[in-house]
Amino acid sequence: MAQKLSRRNRKIIGIRIKPREGMWINYQLRLRGVTHQKLADQLGLKRESVTKIVTGARHSTKVETALYQALGYPSFEAMIAAARGKGQAV
Repeated sequence: MAQKLSRRNRKIIGIRIKPREGMWINYQLRLRGVTHQKLADQLGLKRESVTKIVTGARHSTKVETALYQALGYPSFEAMIAAARGKGQAV
C-alpha cells in the first residue's frame, strides 16, 4: 500500500500530475459520472481551480485528496501509480 506523503515531500520526490496522467484522471472521473464542477462545488471552489489541478498546472492537497477519494484510491500516490500503469485498478 502506498504511503501517504505530505505536499512538501511529494514535491521533493517529484510526485506531480503530468498531462498524460491528467487525461487518465479525467477519463476515470467521466466513467464515474464525476465532473470538475461537481468536485468544485463540494470543495467550495471554482471549476477552473479543479481543472488546473488535474492538468498539473497547480497543486492543491485539498483537490488532490478529493480526486483520489472520488476515484476510490487509498492515497494520492496510489492514484498516480495507477495512472502511470504501475498500480492496481480500483
